[in-house]
Amino acid sequence: MLSIASVAGLYGFKAHLLHYVLFWMPTRDLLAQAQLEVKLNGIQEGKVLVVKWRKKPIFIYHRSQSIIDEERRSVNLSELRDPETDDRVKRPEWLVVIGTSTPNTTTYIAAVVEYSPKYSINSNETLKINSDEYVGFIEIANLYAVDIIVFPEAGLTTMNFPEREKLEDWTTIVPNASFNYIPCCQDIFKVSDVSQALRKISCAARSNKIYVVINIAEKELCSDEPCPRDKMFYYNTNVVFDRTGKIIARYRKTNLSKEYQFNVTTTPEVVSFDTDFGVKFGTFTCFDIYFRKPALQLTRDHQVTDFVYPTAWFSEVPFLTAVQLQAGWSFAENVNLLASGYNRPSFGNAGSGIYLGRRGIGKAIMPTITRKEILIFKVPKINIETQYTEDPYDPLKDQSQKVLLSHHQKEHDESRKKWENNIMIVNDKIRLLHDDTDIFETFPLEENITKNICQNNFCCDFRIEIAKIDPSIKYRLMVFNGHRSIPNNLVNDNVAVSSCSIIQCLNNSVSSCGSVQKSETVFNTIYITAKFDNPKTNLIMPSTLNPNLLPLNNEDWKFSVVDFFTENDRLHVTIYLNNPIDNLVTFGIYSRLFNTNSANRTSFDTINYFVMLLVALLLSRN
Repeated sequence: MLSIASVAGLYGFKAHLLHYVLFWMPTRDLLAQAQLEVKLNGIQEGKVLVVKWRKKPIFIYHRSQSIIDEERRSVNLSELRDPETDDRVKRPEWLVVIGTSTPNTTTYIAAVVEYSPKYSINSNETLKINSDEYVGFIEIANLYAVDIIVFPEAGLTTMNFPEREKLEDWTTIVPNASFNYIPCCQDIFKVSDVSQALRKISCAARSNKIYVVINIAEKELCSDEPCPRDKMFYYNTNVVFDRTGKIIARYRKTNLSKEYQFNVTTTPEVVSFDTDFGVKFGTFTCFDIYFRKPALQLTRDHQVTDFVYPTAWFSEVPFLTAVQLQAGWSFAENVNLLASGYNRPSFGNAGSGIYLGRRGIGKAIMPTITRKEILIFKVPKINIETQYTEDPYDPLKDQSQKVLLSHHQKEHDESRKKWENNIMIVNDKIRLLHDDTDIFETFPLEENITKNICQNNFCCDFRIEIAKIDPSIKYRLMVFNGHRSIPNNLVNDNVAVSSCSIIQCLNNSVSSCGSVQKSETVFNTIYITAKFDNPKTNLIMPSTLNPNLLPLNNEDWKFSVVDFFTENDRLHVTIYLNNPIDNLVTFGIYSRLFNTNSANRTSFDTINYFVMLLVALLLSRN
């Protein structure tokens, strides 16, 4: 009995003591004032020290005068959401930034780089110059507590690859993530096999504590027959480093376009990676966005909500300019997309952005002159449980929203101004490819009209009301349902597409459609509706474009999906205007149709692999 009473007494004393301990603990307002002391004399110039304060990372950056001057030149404060100058620091050589992205925060900070790489015929010089530039961008991103930064496809090597027999000097070994390899500080491979650029960027990720995504040419020794004559596989590869500089993901591009030097894997890779701020990312490259594997596998089979996307896209009007496609894909799949574009407008390469699914565009750029730019944006995390159940584009909600906007034009104008500030517009020249509009079913748009247009058993309903006509610019209603060719593409030479749209034309000829001009034609109403088969497998996107090669403001249009899985799995899709609009280039629905028969797909993947292997074999024998 005594022992039982003693135990009970001890528990009582413990509870009483805990009460007093908690009572005398500092309050939250005092904790908020808690100080952390750090010795600065141990931080070398140009280095960053990361310490923890109240479970949050603090970045202490010792800047040289040259670094301070470069940051002031390279960052346009007017483009930042919350601009601050260096005047806020007492000593400009010391910059202290708190990092706030954790698994519990509702956002993370992302950066993408629009980059125009420098080329030298010497591979080492090219890789050195561009990797040095990358390190500079990583250091700038660190100043803004960026969690993850993405660089473009071919940004280190440029797209000026030599013949295959000279390709090895431009490539590097990239071990699988399972190796837990940190190129910055581990020497498990021959020095000559691992590019100094790979090591340098690993060190930059490590010293700046940032996730870094790059694209680089990879080499892998072929050990199993059949092999190319040079006994080497070359891949177009995305590499992801974590905050320690470790390689945590490697993805080899599946859908090559005009990339005859590279191989593809036998089975398309589906790659994702986790981060310490609670977001899982998928990754793919450039032309992959136009195909089911691996992009839609990641969104639909693996429920990945955020993507890093290095690209060197060749823009094509009227549907496939870079930002237009990036925004449309992000919207259709309702995922965050961090797209970093290769900048070479004279060849048609440009376009980067941070896209927020159905929330619209965070920040994007479609430059028509050569430039380099870092875009930084606080990205809202997507809740996978409510990603599709809370559909902001319910038609009934849209009607009430339409009335609200019409009675609050001031708020709408302010929203439009804010959106335009996030989209950087440059009026100049850029080389654009053109779709073959002569094979479309078309109808000239000359007045208000309600019309049904069909092609190959696919029909689109149009209702158009025009407030003002610009006689110098023409428009056509256009419908397509069939296969289009991909020039100079070895395997994916015919892809299935369905589309309904209004397209700008330069004159009355169909072949002139796809022009990109300012237009004073004002559309009061546009309703375009179509029915699509196999909605579970197809990619169905809104497609809008203005003369600046940017999508229309999300406030000006709505995209609704109704009657899901009715009428034998037919999906009713409508895109319509919320507000009158001028300067229209493209407005419509664009769909990619995929054959998902597993036997056919496996056969296709095998054929793709062997065709690319045959090309590599032939090139290696020349």
